Amino acid sequence: MADRPDEELMSAAGRGDRGAFGILVERHHRAVMQFICRFLGVPDRSIAEDLAQDVFLAAWRAAPSFQSRASTRVFSWLLRITTNICLNYRRSSRLRVTLPLRANDDPHVAPHPQPDAVVAADERAAQVRWAIAELPPAQRTAIVLREFHGLTYAEIADVIDTSISAVESLLVRARQTLSVVLAKPENEVTPQVLTELGADSL
Repeated sequence: MADRPDEELMSAAGRGDRGAFGILVERHHRAVMQFICRFLGVPDRSIAEDLAQDVFLAAWRAAPSFQSRASTRVFSWLLRITTNICLNYRRSSRLRVTLPLRANDDPHVAPHPQPDAVVAADERAAQVRWAIAELPPAQRTAIVLREFHGLTYAEIADVIDTSISAVESLLVRARQTLSVVLAKPENEVTPQVLTELGADSL
């Protein structure tokens, strides 16, 4: 069963096959976790785990009504659910985006020297993560799906329920914003409290 296509597994799950759905969870759990962390810009794995659990619970409940279309993969459908759950989480918590700690920044971990290049790479990666998390929701969704998950423009359009031309525009604006923000010196790039997202933000 493990090598069956997603669509067959989802069809079986829609008929109540928990084993088939378990394979889907195993297959896509890592990608869902990665999307959550990149979308929210937080290093707290426990939050991501809780939200991923919500994603797959929602997917299980919706499995009987899943309709496979030419432009919709199960993976894209899961990421649409994930996006909505992340947005709901942001609305309810008014999440503060913070830079993740490096191991030698944690007071409970004994410091140890690291090569300058490693430290610089870690800091740059952290800067990129929160810069993405500061983008407007639609831009953030589009850039994460394109650059980290490799979805096509058509698949991204399906996830966020818009047109391909709108996706192209979102990606252009997101890349322009990121290039400006990431060009600033590090001490000018400061995480800030994000305002609550409006219903029409995506």
